[in-house]
Amino acid sequence: MRCYETCVIAHPEMSENDSEALLGKLQESVTTHSGTVLKTEKWGKKKLHYTIKKQQKGNYFFLCFMGNQQILNDIDHALRFNENVLRYQTLKVDSAAALAGEGTAPAAEKAEEKIQSVDQELDSAPAEE
Repeated sequence: MRCYETCVIAHPEMSENDSEALLGKLQESVTTHSGTVLKTEKWGKKKLHYTIKKQQKGNYFFLCFMGNQQILNDIDHALRFNENVLRYQTLKVDSAAALAGEGTAPAAEKAEEKIQSVDQELDSAPAEE
């Protein structure tokens, strides 16, 4: 099984019951085909960078899961024909451990170390006048 993450932008006037139903339907799609839900998050209402279907704001939802192609097809079908969904995107992720919060990605650690070393060099360098 592969790790995927889906980000959904829903209608800003969507009720709390509808948002719970949407997340429940996505989680059900994953679990019915022997998938595993790793993480679900509600990011709340945020301003969009550009207008989508005459809306300036949208409710953001995030779902991270392990699954197969059948799960992707079910999620695509559920989101494509839901009139409350403005946009959605599903991405394949390299590491499930990084998403589950069991550590940081090696690339992120290297980048952080590099930033710290540059900061130390700048602090120790003599000021030019």
